[in-house]
Amino acid sequence: MAEIDVTGKAKFIIKYGLAGIVALTLLCSSLVWYILYCWGNLDIYDARIVGNMVGARAGAPGTVTEIMVKNGDMVKAGDIIARIKVKVTEEQIRQMEQTLLLSEKNLEKIRQGVVVQLPRVVESGGGVSSAEIDNAKSKLDQMNRLYEMGAVSGVQRDEAEAQYQAALASGSTSTSVVYESSYQPANQEAVKRAELQVNQARMALEEAKTTSSATEITAPVDGVVYLNDIEQGSEIKAGDVVAHVGNDSDIWVEAYLNPDEMEYAGVGQLAYFFVDRRKYNGTIVEVIAPDAHEEAGKNDGANSEAGYTSPYPAGKAVVKIAIPKDAKLEIHFGNHVDVRFSK
Repeated sequence: MAEIDVTGKAKFIIKYGLAGIVALTLLCSSLVWYILYCWGNLDIYDARIVGNMVGARAGAPGTVTEIMVKNGDMVKAGDIIARIKVKVTEEQIRQMEQTLLLSEKNLEKIRQGVVVQLPRVVESGGGVSSAEIDNAKSKLDQMNRLYEMGAVSGVQRDEAEAQYQAALASGSTSTSVVYESSYQPANQEAVKRAELQVNQARMALEEAKTTSSATEITAPVDGVVYLNDIEQGSEIKAGDVVAHVGNDSDIWVEAYLNPDEMEYAGVGQLAYFFVDRRKYNGTIVEVIAPDAHEEAGKNDGANSEAGYTSPYPAGKAVVKIAIPKDAKLEIHFGNHVDVRFSK
């Protein structure tokens, strides 16, 4: 009997069969892991550690030139957290002062009123012919056209009108036009506009002077300080929160869920959360529906005024998770958190 060479088939099975077995093993392991750890779970990756901290805000736009503290430092109210170089220059302040001065002079001039020259027709003996009346009419028409084009003043146009009316009225009497000075009081609407310009120029100058002196950002209260993602060279705007200061032990986890995910979170339910890949257990202490916190935000602006550090995203449910006391020694305000909810 002839021998059959199965070497090629054996090599093929060894080469590809082993790879198939490994792939199948990995697939089964992944499936088991998913069923054990992910099935029926909801993972949130944008949660964070928040608390009743107060924001230290920049008083002016500028560039951070020096940071005086580190995360976790204890500070007293008034301690310098950072220094900035403001964007308002001395030259800009001088220009604003000049603008204010010119606005005040303009207001004073408007308040004084104006003296205008008004034409007055003087009749004298002699008469005018129809040709002279026609000439006066022709001159008036010409002045009207030039006035519409802006080539002559209203006074010149009024003079031509007066001469024409005088020619019509006098008939056989010759007339001449003289001008008399007349005082007109200030137009109140013009005064109001000028006063508004002065007030705006004064406010802009005062704000610029305040801004130029706001070179230091200080702690608003006593407590632990945590910087808000700033570094030397960071560009900031007026009102930006550059750091948070307060009681570092009064913190909790805050996660934001879509309305259809609220079934995963109930008060008293356990939840896992991960900080720097370390797992912690927590208890859900509050669940706020989207419509509830949005309505509260409309009725109470105190949170934002006080520098509250956790504004709720629109359309999201808010889930607050208590942190165990012993875990607070390792977890700090501002940490990013991954949370796992289970039904």
